[in-house]
Amino acid sequence: MSPNPARIVTGLAAIMLIAGCSTLNSYMHDTFNQTVDPATSDHIHASVPIGATMIAAEATLSSQGYNCETRTGNYTDELGHDRNAPSFLSCVQRAGKISFACENRDQVIVVPSGGVVDQVNVVRGPDCDRQPGPALTPPNAGN
Repeated sequence: MSPNPARIVTGLAAIMLIAGCSTLNSYMHDTFNQTVDPATSDHIHASVPIGATMIAAEATLSSQGYNCETRTGNYTDELGHDRNAPSFLSCVQRAGKISFACENRDQVIVVPSGGVVDQVNVVRGPDCDRQPGPALTPPNAGN
């Protein structure tokens, strides 16, 4: 008894559909989940230790897929408390190849004291791309 080609194709299509749904489900969970994976938090805390230079902290986070910028003002710590600092490093996980304009991403706040890392807060929350789209110019604007 030889295998039926139609059943083989149907079986392969079902496997691909299930795999695609699993990948989509994982992507949707990661995109809209507001909780930091404990392994990610542990890894960040281990790789950006208290007492490290701020330059080293920024380089480490950048190499791990975060875009960093120095900011001032308010931030939220790991316990969900609103905090304020005269200066801190705000690092946001880079968007994937497929991303929404606003989606939840891992964020790291590094607060300095005397030029070295004093606090590291790993949170997850909404981040909206601040990249403006292309300028809309009328087709004959230069004429």
